[in-house]
Amino acid sequence: MPDQIKKPERRGLAIVGDLSGFDPCNSTVEFKVPVAPSKPGLVISVHGGGGTKDAAKITKEFYKLGYATLIFDAYDMNSIPLGRIGNAYRQKMLLKTSYAAYEWVLGRPEIDNKKIYFYGISNGASAVINIAGMVSPAHVRGVISEAPNPIGIGYPNAIKVPIQIIFGKLDDLSAPIGQKRWEISAPCFLNRRFDFAPIGFAEDCRKGKMKIRKPTTLEWVESVSKKNNSHIAVNYIDEMAHGAFLGPVNISTRNFGRGPIGWSTGGTPAAREKMMSLIKRFLDN
Repeated sequence: MPDQIKKPERRGLAIVGDLSGFDPCNSTVEFKVPVAPSKPGLVISVHGGGGTKDAAKITKEFYKLGYATLIFDAYDMNSIPLGRIGNAYRQKMLLKTSYAAYEWVLGRPEIDNKKIYFYGISNGASAVINIAGMVSPAHVRGVISEAPNPIGIGYPNAIKVPIQIIFGKLDDLSAPIGQKRWEISAPCFLNRRFDFAPIGFAEDCRKGKMKIRKPTTLEWVESVSKKNNSHIAVNYIDEMAHGAFLGPVNISTRNFGRGPIGWSTGGTPAAREKMMSLIKRFLDN
């Protein structure tokens, strides 16, 4: 659907202009449907800051479980190359394109459109948490969020479908030294309100607002309104840092000019096996 494609511009760390929806003809789109006696459910994979490679390997695991899969590069659909971009602007592109992909698959005859799931990693994990506040429970069974971050567009005030949040116990990516991913908070001026997203804590915690601090992911889990009998499960996995399928465990730090922060990635084969067993249980419920 070429009419869905827009041409925003990159200015420093920001993306400016109208954002793209979803074009199934984009060269990065991979829509795979297994041969099965009945229509399979579908997992829509939403990548992180590194593009589709962040979610490519785990998407193959979903296919092995018997699910149809859809993966695509939201940055490519916006003609934005990989590089240093603020979290909020990454999440805006991911959310807008992923929700449009969901609207597209609702009309696909190959899949069971009453058995759709979303999976997101890193910035994609934050995007799919927002999607949990937007989609219809009649079509979406749940959302899998691996290593989300509250810095960006924030999280919604209410969710409509269940969420499974997964953290590696070694995940310190973007966290101050000595802290873990689930402990991340920051001044509100780093957040940006996104009108396309559901109302959330970015409404009062964003640039130009006086509120001092955004909640951690775990604080949000306790406070969010859970509609339609939805729930949130938080799982922690041994021998795993940020992105179990990104490679072997690499304990590291980075410094972008404001002091060192954690930057540990990857997971062991045992951690990946454990994560897939937890996900399979979530998908089977």
